[in-house]
Amino acid sequence: MRGNNIFFGIWLTIASLSKAIHNPIISGWNPDPSILRVQDDYYIATSSFEYFPGIPIYKSRDLSNWTLISHAFTQPDQLQLYGTPTGAGAWAPSLAHFDGKFWIASMTRWTYDPVARVWPRVFFASSIDLIHWSEPTWADPWGIDPELFRDPVSKKTYLNLMAPNNNQDRLWGIYQCEISLKDGSCSGQYRSLWNGTLAHNATARPEGPKMTFKDGWYYLLIAEGGTDDLHRSTIARSRSPEGPFKAGPNNPLLFNGAYGFDNLTVQSTGHATMVETPAGEWYAAFLARRKINGSSPLGRETFLTSVTWKDGWPIFNDGKPILLSEEVGPVTGKRRIPPPFVDNFSSQKLDSEWYQLRTPYTRNFKVHKGSIELRPNVFSLSDRDTPAALLRKQKSLNMTFSAELLGFNKTLGPKNQVGISSYLSEFQHQDIGYHQIPLNTTKLTEPLVLHIRATPLLYQLGYSLGNALQPNYIAEIASSWQAFAPANYFVFSGASFAIFATGLGEPWPYDGPVVGFKRVTETYYEENIPDHDIWDKEQSVGTCT
Repeated sequence: MRGNNIFFGIWLTIASLSKAIHNPIISGWNPDPSILRVQDDYYIATSSFEYFPGIPIYKSRDLSNWTLISHAFTQPDQLQLYGTPTGAGAWAPSLAHFDGKFWIASMTRWTYDPVARVWPRVFFASSIDLIHWSEPTWADPWGIDPELFRDPVSKKTYLNLMAPNNNQDRLWGIYQCEISLKDGSCSGQYRSLWNGTLAHNATARPEGPKMTFKDGWYYLLIAEGGTDDLHRSTIARSRSPEGPFKAGPNNPLLFNGAYGFDNLTVQSTGHATMVETPAGEWYAAFLARRKINGSSPLGRETFLTSVTWKDGWPIFNDGKPILLSEEVGPVTGKRRIPPPFVDNFSSQKLDSEWYQLRTPYTRNFKVHKGSIELRPNVFSLSDRDTPAALLRKQKSLNMTFSAELLGFNKTLGPKNQVGISSYLSEFQHQDIGYHQIPLNTTKLTEPLVLHIRATPLLYQLGYSLGNALQPNYIAEIASSWQAFAPANYFVFSGASFAIFATGLGEPWPYDGPVVGFKRVTETYYEENIPDHDIWDKEQSVGTCT
């Protein structure tokens, strides 16, 4: 399904863990979390796919409140995503800290084309401050979900990753070699570490290796079962980082699918990383989906659970399923409703939670005197390129995204459009905006605010003119449309909100109006999502405050 267009003048288309920890700890799509503690600070890096800048990094002192502090790849030469389809791009980072530096390992998948056989390549980079990163070093092996592990005993550095056994039958497993940090070459034997707990055949997906050293044992925590309802976390251990590894007795450590895919709201639990607090407590960050009436509009988010140890093996969440209603740690009551986010573009620097699609190679916007001016090009949100669009991840299942347009006195051209969007991919986005109407009368001389009202089961699109207090909603779509990829395609992110302008295949007129936005506002409401994925009409209406 491509973006819907309706025309009628307006165009629609811790130091101390005493605070409450509610899941998800980082809402909105933030999959494949890698958690790291350095002294009293915690860090999480997540996947970014075709979005730029790449690999967001969050920081916390209490495992509850997380702030986006940087991105690992902010320059085009660090992350080249030209023509990358939705769901490809930068995947599954791993964070580490040794030699006085932060290290991040990740991979880039440029395409899914089975004929071209352009396989994912892994790379790593280092930083002393999480702001300024070295140029990527490309590793010899190709595969997915790389991790750099510094053995605290031998001081050797290993690259662990998901890779195929060969280029013929391509059975995926967890592989390893000692790695040269200088040039990315394997300085030791390239070996198979472990194939997980499931049948090792063409459907096997052992992935996301994370190695931990504790009490003389090397623990290898991985994900299995694919990224959907069969996703889970399993573990093995060895006396050597090179193996052999023996599976643990409590596997799977995380697997909400065991309780029924159409039952619990939290699903796809897996891709976990363990972390120890200064006080000796253990936790695990992992990805999961909040399944709403069978679909997950926000995609895979970052969750947290407790870890206890018994007989030398970890147990996640006391062996129980992950429930939204249960806090991690002290019970303090309901999750608070976040304050509104307001961006009036008063700073010369764009807020760090705005993204572009793919690697920008032209200047598509300018923050200017309390507004943002878009510099439209030939591309739209339906093209596999970089349109003049800025996007923010949808953070709540119950919220409103509003944007006030800049006024202009000139007339829009016949293919000129400016608006906002609920965006999932180049195939699925629902847009509302402004375009030319008959008799060349398109001049915006009174305030126009565009709105997208998102509730768990429904998106509504509307507008308000002048001093109107309430939006006029003129179209709606089921939220499930913003959760699934078309046939033969993949979507690994979740819904975002976008502001955009486009010439729809033609350059923006040299004498056309300057278009953009004065203000963007996100308003959040209580979510009240049940533990079980059971919805009815009354319940849906009840969340649309």
